[in-house]
Amino acid sequence: MIKKIVITVSVFALILLTAVVFRSNENSVYSGIDLQNVNVLKRTCGTMADLEMQYKMDPTYRQRMADMEKYVEKFTKEYSRKEGDLTVITIPVVVHVVWNTPVQNISDEQILSQIEVLNKDFRRLNADTTNTPAPWKSLGADCQIEFKMARRDPNGIPTLGITRTQTSITEFGQSSALKFTSSGGHDAWDRDRYLNLWVANLGSQLLGYATFPGGNAALDGVAIGYNYFGTVGTLSPPYNKGRTATHEVGHWLWLYHIWGDDNGSCGGSDLVGDTPNQAAEFYGCPGYPTVDACSPSAPGVMFMNYMDYTDDACMNLFTNGQLVRINSAMNGPRLPLQSSNGHIDISGMPICLFKADSVSIQYNNPVHFSDLSAGIPTGWQWTFTGGSPSTSTSQNPTVTYTTPGLYTVKLRVSNSFGSDSLTKTSYIRVRGASMSNFNVLDPPTFTRLGVNSGDTSKAVFKWQKSSTNNSVNYKFKLRKIGGTTDYLFTANSGGLDTIAGVRRSQLDSIAVQMGVTGDSVRCTWRAWAYNGIDSLQSLNSFIITLVRSPIGIQVISSEIPQKFALYNNYPNPFNPVTRINFDIPKLSGDKNVQIEVYDVQGSLVELLANQNMDAGRYSIDWNAVNFSSGIYFYRITAGSFTDTKKMVLVK
Repeated sequence: MIKKIVITVSVFALILLTAVVFRSNENSVYSGIDLQNVNVLKRTCGTMADLEMQYKMDPTYRQRMADMEKYVEKFTKEYSRKEGDLTVITIPVVVHVVWNTPVQNISDEQILSQIEVLNKDFRRLNADTTNTPAPWKSLGADCQIEFKMARRDPNGIPTLGITRTQTSITEFGQSSALKFTSSGGHDAWDRDRYLNLWVANLGSQLLGYATFPGGNAALDGVAIGYNYFGTVGTLSPPYNKGRTATHEVGHWLWLYHIWGDDNGSCGGSDLVGDTPNQAAEFYGCPGYPTVDACSPSAPGVMFMNYMDYTDDACMNLFTNGQLVRINSAMNGPRLPLQSSNGHIDISGMPICLFKADSVSIQYNNPVHFSDLSAGIPTGWQWTFTGGSPSTSTSQNPTVTYTTPGLYTVKLRVSNSFGSDSLTKTSYIRVRGASMSNFNVLDPPTFTRLGVNSGDTSKAVFKWQKSSTNNSVNYKFKLRKIGGTTDYLFTANSGGLDTIAGVRRSQLDSIAVQMGVTGDSVRCTWRAWAYNGIDSLQSLNSFIITLVRSPIGIQVISSEIPQKFALYNNYPNPFNPVTRINFDIPKLSGDKNVQIEVYDVQGSLVELLANQNMDAGRYSIDWNAVNFSSGIYFYRITAGSFTDTKKMVLVK
């Protein structure tokens, strides 16, 4: 049912909003998943509490609000919007970033992304208008409000509309300290010329709060938590789509919470005629239709209204009735803003700023750059690392990137007052060919793969293609189960194939490095696709067992030697095979005899033997066909006996 009850602001003054909670919901829009009892991130909107604080600070404010409501009632009765009347009011905006840690000092891009959201939401240009349920589509309003960053400060000096203040305060909460330079925040600019937005660590899970019209000018504006502001940068889902500011600026433009803050009595009102009566706030992303005690039948409550408490992704409209109330603010207590020139450029010492229409593109696609510098520059010198062209003197150039990677952009602007420059490192991310999910195929899981030090044949690993683009290349990795070290192999044909052949002798060495149990080691293998900057791993991985089967050990004599001995290899120098003789005077029992080969850096390159042996005289060959020329050392370990000798490989 549509609200018919209109109450005075005096009633609002009696309402103390306590612990209004936001809940996180990662489910899809209007999924109908109820997360009311899930222990998730909770945050509060402090606007009504701020109103109560201002009433206490200034007892006359209550009466002013009541008088202004009479004006709104008269304005609403007389309001008429002619067909085709699209007069748009521009509001200059200044963003005061007050930061304690670097992560709180949000980027220019994050700030600009928030202004973009405000403009889309208040003009009903937001893409998710398609989610507005059919019964309310006709109520969705273009509020005819646009927001522009200030271009001149209160003293008439060029500005980007951003102030940055480092503070010793770690958490502001809802303290007015945020709004005064003397207490660690930043003073407001003239509220009759600018919308002041403060961005800081509000803490205490506080989402944001706003002031209604007519209060203390020094406090006038909107405060938002730094991690709930904008759509890029440092953000906390599900409040990462900029709707926190849309909600709070709605308060600043004289809109109340859609449920009327009446503690569920159905007797309250948001003083707007076309929003359904609603008992209390809604969280997460309710299913449509949702009904409650105040609107018990379909279409139910308008939980997707910007003035409810649902997730950012579920908010998508202001109504025509809310439009009228916003107009009453802009033609009443906020009328001076209509004549503000705060958003109009003024010539002076330039301040450099620019943006790209996209910072993440597919290779071979163009990027359009826009100069946003203040001070009315007359000269531009762009530098585009890796771009074509690599330089430009145009104000708003277009650049093409043909190779995947991360690229830096620099701009220097100048005029008769001077110059300024800005460099954005790794600003443009150029993606490679698109890749699709893929699987590894062979050897299948639980395969026992025979390996040995003398086998030069190849084991073949196969997987699916991830892309039809021939620029995508592949690798695969082996990792011992429970281990942390990856052994990386490039696919055949310079990485472009979906197969890789690895010599079994190399796999034998890797098995030794992994650490075998008995004669084998279990490991996983998985493939990766690369497009030049991004990687995509296969959906699956297989378990395989590398089974060592050393070869080439020969019994020279069954005569029992008198002692352990390791003899000089022959030939030495050699290419590529040499023979190593050694004596074992007694049964090795539970102590394996190990013959190891090391390079000059002391790295193990081959394990020739690791097994129990009877007493006897033995020989073993080492085939170094896969190794480079140089000095190597071979060592025998048999119980407490150990000996090491040198050999030289010459190719």
